[in-house]
Amino acid sequence: MSEPPQYPPPEGEGEQQPPWQQPGGPPPADPYGAPPPPPPYGQQPPPYGGGPGGQGGQQPPPYGGGYGGQQPPPPYDPSQYGPAESGFGGPAAGLAGRWSRLGAGIIDLIIVSIVFGILSAPFTDWNRVFHPGTGDMVIVGTGYAGTIISYLVGLLYYGFMHGKWGQTLGKKLLRIRVVRAQDLGALSMSQAFGRSAIYWVLMELCCLALIDVAWILWDPRRQALHDKAVQSVVVKVNPGELDPYASR
Repeated sequence: MSEPPQYPPPEGEGEQQPPWQQPGGPPPADPYGAPPPPPPYGQQPPPYGGGPGGQGGQQPPPYGGGYGGQQPPPPYDPSQYGPAESGFGGPAAGLAGRWSRLGAGIIDLIIVSIVFGILSAPFTDWNRVFHPGTGDMVIVGTGYAGTIISYLVGLLYYGFMHGKWGQTLGKKLLRIRVVRAQDLGALSMSQAFGRSAIYWVLMELCCLALIDVAWILWDPRRQALHDKAVQSVVVKVNPGELDPYASR
């Protein structure tokens, strides 16, 4: 029995078809590099860059590629910055409270007044202090000598104690301290005495003294005018905190 004649297969039969001509295969790539159209509804898209005309199966860049492949910087934490940059996590964070400063100021003024009274007693005109007929107190009459003594007592008390320890007795009781505004370091002796001198000059001028003290009420860093003059701030003293004046 003779075999049936062999005919060539139809054109294209028996040859490997391109992927995009196979059933369910991906669509053909655009010769100009345009991305392929999306797959039919219900099919999963090919991996990033894995389809025809893609980027050779490369994975998408990791998060943070805008920072050279590194992770983005951490969120801003203002508590890590000093008062010159952000004020302790805010202009008033870490600074001494207004009531603490007022209480320390009252204590210090009492101490200075007692010392001033003892030292100025020999220079006091007692006839001007008490009425010679009734004995009633009229006016404190110490003259220029008393004014100079008052200024020197205040200058030495505030200047030396702030330069040596950053604290007067009143500040020590209320747990507050004077430091440099830019880095929270210790004041130099010249800064401390300059701060004290400005304070007592303003104290001799009643109106300016009130403005000087009241300035902390609206200043964002609670600086009085004598603080601004030497770039100092008054901060809280926390237990276990490093004392910038410890080496003096």
